[in-house]
Amino acid sequence: MSGKQFFSMRRRWPACVAAGPFLFVSGQMGLRDRDGRPHTRYVDVQGLAPGPASDYAWVSGMEAPLGSQALALYDRYRKLLARHGTDLGNLLRYHIYQRDKRFFPVFDRVRRQYETAPPASTAVGVGPFDPDDESRLYVDAIAYRPSVRPAYGARTVPGGAGRYAAAAHFSHVVAAGPFLFVAGQIPVDTSRPDNPLVRNYDDIPEEGRFLRVGRSHEDARNGPIAAQTWFTYDLVRKHLESAGSSLREVLNLIVYLQDMRDFPTFHRVHEHFFPDDPPALTVVEAGEVGHKGTLIEIEPTAIVPGRGVSRRTCNAAGWKPPARMSMLAEAGGLAFLSGIVGTGAASGNDSRSGIAPQARSIVAELKHRLALVKAGLERVVHLTIYVDDISAFNDVAPVLERAFGKRRPALAVLEVPRPAPVRSARMQAVAIAWLGEGSPVGTAA
Repeated sequence: MSGKQFFSMRRRWPACVAAGPFLFVSGQMGLRDRDGRPHTRYVDVQGLAPGPASDYAWVSGMEAPLGSQALALYDRYRKLLARHGTDLGNLLRYHIYQRDKRFFPVFDRVRRQYETAPPASTAVGVGPFDPDDESRLYVDAIAYRPSVRPAYGARTVPGGAGRYAAAAHFSHVVAAGPFLFVAGQIPVDTSRPDNPLVRNYDDIPEEGRFLRVGRSHEDARNGPIAAQTWFTYDLVRKHLESAGSSLREVLNLIVYLQDMRDFPTFHRVHEHFFPDDPPALTVVEAGEVGHKGTLIEIEPTAIVPGRGVSRRTCNAAGWKPPARMSMLAEAGGLAFLSGIVGTGAASGNDSRSGIAPQARSIVAELKHRLALVKAGLERVVHLTIYVDDISAFNDVAPVLERAFGKRRPALAVLEVPRPAPVRSARMQAVAIAWLGEGSPVGTAA
């Protein structure tokens, strides 16, 4: 599949979907208007500030692909949001997916020009966004439309636990009515001088060392991820409590691991923080998480109790969860589904060991979970597809297009080293659904 065919296929999905007071935006890239290809030069985005951060061609030339794409992307977001009666000041959360996180400071420099009260954000490094590997940056988002639900009031920034400074230009916690959108949290202690990285058991309190066995080999292997997971979940707890919530009110968790082999140890700590009635959960392996040396990044979504909505989880009778997770967690009409892992036997008609059968099994499971809350695929407002090869989306897309028909959700497609904690899985899907009043409405790209 050529890059031209890939970008054409992506345009068959809506740019955004409006549902209730929320706007769900598909993954956006910084593309040129004239040919739909990614920007590569600052000269292509003249008039969009800021320009190059250096007068020297070698410096600007190296930063220009990401910088020009970031400028074009923000211009695209401003126009999309304006069409729906909102603006950048009402962004709640966005995911910043980068091809090379070494150039994250370039993106951070651009967004400081556009955001005075930045949203919560999660930034990870992933694989190519297109078959020709031209795109450097890919951003999807959830925005707020306060005029749709006046009772919710304005978007606010509770800020989270004040002693922990944000590691970049983002807000730890952003609120819309009873909903809390928390930025991806990493095991770096920004409350201390020099923002030290949590490296092992000795860097966390005694209460977090319950997996320590006192033998150097085992503790050296499990200690880093165990300590980092404990610190990050405890940090999430502090942010939520500062905003009037708690871990009991978490609806959804997206967990990015640097190495999927750390999943068993991560999960033992995860169980400690969520002993019962767990939230929806998705775990993927990313190319790069957080800062240098961080092994995990955790992104929660929660509610504040007593604000007119209540949290509920939903699981099929007899379901044996593969991890401490619920099939679906919902509050106020906003529902998050745990990641659905692709299964299915290989077929000679499908490239690279049968990713299309896995896509079909995901669609079937998605329908099953939605039926538990008396909903159908038309209620899905955002779908994230993690695949092990971006070109494989050529086989996945027809399955999804047939399943959703004309009422398609906002879409993000990402290549990651391992899409799920299941070795045979070539893909995992993560869905958000709107179960509240009114039908979701998509807007063409």
